[in-house]
Amino acid sequence: MNITQAKLAMAAAGGWFFALPGSLLEWELAFITFLAIIMDYITGILAGRANEGLSSGRAVKGLYKKVGIIFLFCLGFLIDGAFNHYLAAGFGIEMPFELPIGLIVSVWIFLTEAISICENLERLKVPIPSWLMKLLRKTRKKIDKE
Repeated sequence: MNITQAKLAMAAAGGWFFALPGSLLEWELAFITFLAIIMDYITGILAGRANEGLSSGRAVKGLYKKVGIIFLFCLGFLIDGAFNHYLAAGFGIEMPFELPIGLIVSVWIFLTEAISICENLERLKVPIPSWLMKLLRKTRKKIDKE
């Protein structure tokens, strides 16, 4: 199993876990994911300002990317709605289970944002545990190769 497959498996497992009764509610996971998106944007701006100088063009491109990530997040839950509710209501097709696509996408986005936040903090010279950064660097190299 390569790193991309492992990340997808972790996202899927996290999505299935959060879909279980008694676990975090969808809106709580959404809040955590949006918080990670905001933290990544802010740490990216801080790291850019501290190291390369703040570029409004790069900041705007970063903001566009975050808006795209939010659209991806919403799309995951729209797919859930289409499969889980509208197929049954519109076409009488009953799904034997509810798809947790929105939750899986949320976990995938969260993992990606967490890696980026740690990289930004490292650029700000914030001490990060060496084992964590080693794992993140190795993961990033594998992802970049593929």
